[in-house]
Amino acid sequence: MNFAYKPLYTRDQPLFELRVFGLFLFSLFFTSNILLQFKSASGAIGLIMVMGMPFIFISTGIYYYFKVFKLRQLNLLDVIIFISLLLPLYNAIVINIVLDVKILKSLFNLSARFFIVMVSLVYYAIRSNKITIKQYIYTNILLCWFCLLLYTYVSLTIPPETFKDSLGEGLVGYNPSKGGYIYRFSSAFLIFGMVYYFLDYVLKNNKTSLIFWMLLMSYQLFIDKGRIELVSEITPMFLFMFVTLKWHNIVKKLLTIAAIAGVVIIIAYYINPKILSFTADMYIMFIKFFLGKKTGEGSADMRWTEMAHVYNYFVKHPQHIFFGIGVPKRELMLVNVGDVILSDIGIVGGLLSQGIVGLLFIYSFFLHPFYVWRKVKYYKYDVLFNTGLLGCGVVFIQSFFSGGIFFSPFALLLFMLIVEYFRVKEKFYWKEQALNPSQTV
Repeated sequence: MNFAYKPLYTRDQPLFELRVFGLFLFSLFFTSNILLQFKSASGAIGLIMVMGMPFIFISTGIYYYFKVFKLRQLNLLDVIIFISLLLPLYNAIVINIVLDVKILKSLFNLSARFFIVMVSLVYYAIRSNKITIKQYIYTNILLCWFCLLLYTYVSLTIPPETFKDSLGEGLVGYNPSKGGYIYRFSSAFLIFGMVYYFLDYVLKNNKTSLIFWMLLMSYQLFIDKGRIELVSEITPMFLFMFVTLKWHNIVKKLLTIAAIAGVVIIIAYYINPKILSFTADMYIMFIKFFLGKKTGEGSADMRWTEMAHVYNYFVKHPQHIFFGIGVPKRELMLVNVGDVILSDIGIVGGLLSQGIVGLLFIYSFFLHPFYVWRKVKYYKYDVLFNTGLLGCGVVFIQSFFSGGIFFSPFALLLFMLIVEYFRVKEKFYWKEQALNPSQTV
């Protein structure tokens, strides 16, 4: 088929576009922080969220009541969400014991975590065929491109220094090796797009997806400049390719990727020759950091200082290593521990906030995708199924370097929903095969 006439997607239900757009709006307003990152939009978005919350909590309440008291069963995704909802209470109790902060005040500060209950609503809509898994995937891809366009536009047109007073809120950071003030946008949906397009190329040899993947990677490399995120994304992707493909296919894929990357580098050079040397210097600093050497870069060296603060705190208070200290505000952290930003130091920050007990609970989530990967046979090479698995792998590796999962597991649940869907779908497939061997699902 001529490329010009090749469809970008296939419809699997009536009103396909309307369903995808509706789920897009729901995700944009209620299950993501894309717009909440911007102060100018957060007020209006917060109002929409408040107006929608009664419906959402009533719906999820009915859902869980029906699952627990009528069906008397919870799927693994429900269990993970339940545990995730207990973490804010766990943190509130711990910080009350350790730092004497009122439990209700702590729960209010951690209220954003409760929005993960909406993952249950999305999963229920998929299982009841209100929407399909393909529509869910396309919605996340649409959100990926929305984020790419929004973040790129803001990055290229509004100097980050404009928001330097918001440094403590996470939108803008300061790093001399990256050019000074930089945006620190949420990348969950961008990662989703990267994983999906990479797998579509590796498993289906879709060259268009390779170009889309390289475009997203170029944003990450040259505009976002997130070194840890880029390494966390690329590592499981290439490991997947080495585990899944035969060696001669791996060589072909790598050569093709290298050729496209070469074109990107040439384009970047013609746009601004300094981009390449600047980017190379960034990653040289990154390598020095992991070798434990002084980099001269304040941001990198500060992470060693932050980890030293955590070590000294545990030496003075060894009993807190078991349950952590919760998630105190910056002022309390400065007084009691030191100048530590929990999300900057990955698993070390997770240990400080959640303790060994909390870490065991959170890392137990990853047993689910590993278990499903071992069990699934029929859908083993399905692009959508592997998007869920590989996405969980990316989040797992990221957790060692950036601590997002210890404070909100949304990025993981974004992929876990797909894994759980295919676990059930695999089970139904083999049941159907047992009843009618000639029929396929």
